[in-house]
Amino acid sequence: MSESAYNDDLLEKELFGGDSDDPDAMSMDVDGMLGMGEAEGLGMNSAEQPDLTDKEEEAEKGAEDGAERSKSPEEPAAKPQSDEKTIAAAPKPEIEMDDPPGELTMLERPARTNDIEIGKGLDTCSAYDIVPTVAFMNQHQIYATAATADTRWVYTGGEDGYIRKWDFFASVNGKQQLTLVQRHAHVDGVTKAGVMASYWDHLDIATDTAGEALSPVYSLAAHSEGMWLASGMASGHIALWSVRHDEGRRIALLNKHKQPVSALQTTPDEFGLVSGSWDRAVLYWDLNTGRLARAFSGHTSQISSIGFQPSHAAGTSPLLMTSSIDGQCLLWDVRAPQGEQQQPQKLSPPLRTPPWATSACWSRDGRRVYVGRRNNTVDEYEIGMGDLPVRTLRLPANSGPVTALATMANGRHLICASLDNVRVWDLEVAAGKRSAVPFQVIPGHHGGCISSVFVDGSSRYMLTTSGNRGWDGASNNVCLGYEIAPLAK
Repeated sequence: MSESAYNDDLLEKELFGGDSDDPDAMSMDVDGMLGMGEAEGLGMNSAEQPDLTDKEEEAEKGAEDGAERSKSPEEPAAKPQSDEKTIAAAPKPEIEMDDPPGELTMLERPARTNDIEIGKGLDTCSAYDIVPTVAFMNQHQIYATAATADTRWVYTGGEDGYIRKWDFFASVNGKQQLTLVQRHAHVDGVTKAGVMASYWDHLDIATDTAGEALSPVYSLAAHSEGMWLASGMASGHIALWSVRHDEGRRIALLNKHKQPVSALQTTPDEFGLVSGSWDRAVLYWDLNTGRLARAFSGHTSQISSIGFQPSHAAGTSPLLMTSSIDGQCLLWDVRAPQGEQQQPQKLSPPLRTPPWATSACWSRDGRRVYVGRRNNTVDEYEIGMGDLPVRTLRLPANSGPVTALATMANGRHLICASLDNVRVWDLEVAAGKRSAVPFQVIPGHHGGCISSVFVDGSSRYMLTTSGNRGWDGASNNVCLGYEIAPLAK
């Protein structure tokens, strides 16, 4: 075996405990994450399984040995078991709808527009120069990030249970510098320190006590003008926080989900909010009333990402894209009535693709969807071209799972974050010359899970955060800010 092949095999074993194409060989709790375990098929998770008493264990052992047991007359006879093992499908999430339901706000109100202009040449250039310059210091894993439309304020949250508000303009302008000790942990270009404006406790109503307790911040979504901030909690609650006036005050609590809320996305009109959770449910909230307007049932495992189509035909509504950890990616027409008629379009993974999709994103023109996979690949789907990918971008064998994606303003480049590095892919080179290298490595991150990649509206700045979002993987607990400049070949 060659040295490179040995290193690839060793990395796979350290990360997953087995071959990357065999999900059964992984050491992590894949069944628990996918919602497909034996307990899940019975409508309960592993934490809810009742413990067997000693007598019950003896009874089950006796049944396996073929021992006969006496039964009372009232006890029904046991049903004969089939020799073939049947796998029960994961049940649909049980969500209680509000009566009357909330309003599908995006169908009644126009999309909110902003005056953010794309930086000069950034939408027409053939290449980018992306350089890290700012480090936002954290001591814990960062699960989520959000920002206002002008990137004036940036919000981060993670496993420590605090929401931090950063002054991004002061940070990139070098108001505060890193110390020599802090700079030692980063590449040479990172000399500026993030300027924290404020922070507050991410308090949730505890389910087992009468008080409140800190909850990890699993997801964030911010109002474009910084009026409010939404955050996902471990209990399944969604908190709305006031951030412009009386900062850090919880103004509402939405409580339909049963497990951690892993994805949040504001609707185009910003009067609604779409949430996704580990309980497999995708919910549309009317923020004017706090009522549930729509429940989307179709996923069979934990929701990993949510996104609205950025561009769409006149007279139509943007499609809603959702992905889950089992590799599913679904497209929803919000205008379709709820019920049996509400059937999403499925974007299926290729054959022999292991279950894993922690990130998916739209292209800038809204015609394609990119889904990151566990086996070092990114699948590209074209809307209206069937449910299979039109092509697959393959990363180097030792790059690890693809955990975060984002598209650039020129529609030609894709930011792809994997375990080893962050790369910018030239999609035209990837589709053309096979001998040319289709990507460049962006310095900064190395050897840690990337939880999110954020490119601002002007495409002049980018943020990357490190964290496993509560699933699996190591983190170096860093949030980096990048400056982007156009290059012409």
